[in-house]
Amino acid sequence: MSVRGILGAFIIVFSEGLILQGPSGPLHGKLGGVLQLPCSVMHPVALDELEVEWRRVDSKALVHLFQGGERRPESQSYEYRDRAHFFTTAEIAKGNYSLLLYNVTVDDAGSYICSVFTKQDSSEMTVEVETVGE
Repeated sequence: MSVRGILGAFIIVFSEGLILQGPSGPLHGKLGGVLQLPCSVMHPVALDELEVEWRRVDSKALVHLFQGGERRPESQSYEYRDRAHFFTTAEIAKGNYSLLLYNVTVDDAGSYICSVFTKQDSSEMTVEVETVGE
């Protein structure tokens, strides 16, 4: 068998991997308001292969988790319960892993990590949050 015949038997697939997109600078939240922490991918991942985790950098507190095709609010740290939410599952299926943070407080200022895991790849990005006055 010639080299050409051997090479013709393989299909080479190049993957860009998970490339997360988010803000280029710190986010400014209004006390008591709603703040969106952007995190998305251009090429969506099948929900059954996807895990998205938002955590605080300083305390490692779990802000929110999407795993096994479902949101997991029972896993949230108490200070984020009923305040941190993903968009709809339809938005997650489109690659929008952004977090909505309601009733912003002074304690919400800091660094957050959006981590995305699949069976083949993982990626993470950091989002800085600064709060401002009312």
